[in-house]
Amino acid sequence: MELYTIIENFQPLNDERLLEKAQELRRPLRCTEVGPAGACILHQDEDGRLQREGLDLESAGSLALGRGQNLCLDFGNHFTGYLSLELAGEGSHPDAPAFLKLQLAEVFEELLEDSSAYDGWLSRSWIQEEMIHVDVLPAHLRLPRRYAFRYVKITVLDTSPKYRLVVKGAKCLYETSADDSAIQLCSRPGTMEARIERVCLRTLANCMQDVFEDGPKRDRRLWLGDFRLQALADYFSFRNLDLVKRCLYLFAGTRFPDGRVSACVFTDPEPVADDTWFFDYSLFFPVTLEEYMEESGDTQTLEDLYETAMQQIDLSLEKCTPDGLVQEEAGAAAFVDWCDGLDKRACAQAVLIYAMRYAIRLAERRRDKEKAQELRRQADWLRESAMEHFWDPQEQCFVCGGQRAIATQVWMVLARVPSPEQARKLMEDSGRFLQPFRMAAPYMHHYYTEALMETGLKEQAREHIRSYWGSMVERGADTFWETWDPEDPEASPYGGKIVNSYCHAWSCTPMIWLRSCR
Repeated sequence: MELYTIIENFQPLNDERLLEKAQELRRPLRCTEVGPAGACILHQDEDGRLQREGLDLESAGSLALGRGQNLCLDFGNHFTGYLSLELAGEGSHPDAPAFLKLQLAEVFEELLEDSSAYDGWLSRSWIQEEMIHVDVLPAHLRLPRRYAFRYVKITVLDTSPKYRLVVKGAKCLYETSADDSAIQLCSRPGTMEARIERVCLRTLANCMQDVFEDGPKRDRRLWLGDFRLQALADYFSFRNLDLVKRCLYLFAGTRFPDGRVSACVFTDPEPVADDTWFFDYSLFFPVTLEEYMEESGDTQTLEDLYETAMQQIDLSLEKCTPDGLVQEEAGAAAFVDWCDGLDKRACAQAVLIYAMRYAIRLAERRRDKEKAQELRRQADWLRESAMEHFWDPQEQCFVCGGQRAIATQVWMVLARVPSPEQARKLMEDSGRFLQPFRMAAPYMHHYYTEALMETGLKEQAREHIRSYWGSMVERGADTFWETWDPEDPEASPYGGKIVNSYCHAWSCTPMIWLRSCR
């Protein structure tokens, strides 16, 4: 499904005071220079299959490349930063430019994709490849664009018969706002849990830039659903509370004209709200603010952002019918998961109830007793309506639009709509809801894991982490991926895997459960 909106003449509501506070919270990024850890040449065998011919780095640095030949550098881990190459010519004096194709890949399989065949709905401009002419050799070539990658494939499209190209060296200026100097794994070394935790930390660190980006390959933006999960993971690891605070101020500082928090915020060249709004994402603003308050006790931030947080609840309540149900249009405007055909109305209702629990805590922190009481009454009303309209007593599950989807059960459990006994039974038997609307992204798998933990099924939660996130580790993931279905490894919500993000913020949360359950 295509997931974007275009609003003509969109004019966001900007609060310069809040945006100025966000600007004051900017910090320099940590920069480290790293080089490749290995190299290879890619060539086709007699059957047309691509094969890797390994090289040591010394040999790679003296390899002379002519037309159609390539060199692939492996940096040994996933990095977010700027690539530079040291290039030279071998043979006669270069009498024509070196014409190169550079491909940068987060996972090796990306190098095997034919970018010209991509015809999805996301822009192909996200594909990490460059065609470059180098007029004078030797040359120091620094790509001006930031990339997210582990592998770099350099293909010589042409030189001239008089010389060949030599890649003398390569460097990446790695950037992150995460300080991992004091981070230690909490899981037992050598276990799958330790491997998962290590990949979680790398995923989060590489998405921690000037803001919490959703993914450093694309979209490289501050998305609210991703941000909430990143902030949670950050509290269990790097504890960069200033970055969390900066992002909260950015969301509050530029909004829809009616006060709604946008689904995402652009930060360059200036902060501005995107004209995309998701019903569920906006509700994660009060959730994230309350969780930040729990970690920081920052009363000034509560004072500054309280009104915005409550406004998201109030605006969402306006999209409810007189009988206490989220309107169909609002439900359709929820994200929930990459899952075509899913009726999201019950999920949207549950997310609203879930967010109201956090909003009540915010009201109590601010000693706003009247608002807290009002929110409790409204939450009870929505909860009763959800049970009346969505609970099937024969099936002992929630049904929405004729669907018994896992997402619906998970969000109703997290909203505490069913009784504790009903909730535990739902999650114990959750396998019966996994078809046909399977969870498509680690984002939804996070909330599934949270629902298992919520109902006391800790071992089932651990096993799901080992099974789902562990399957990415087994396939060689250095960072966790944006979307992953072990039953359909080729799946992409965009119409082509080449634009999938293989380092994505909403995938980094297993460390929360692994660290909190020690």
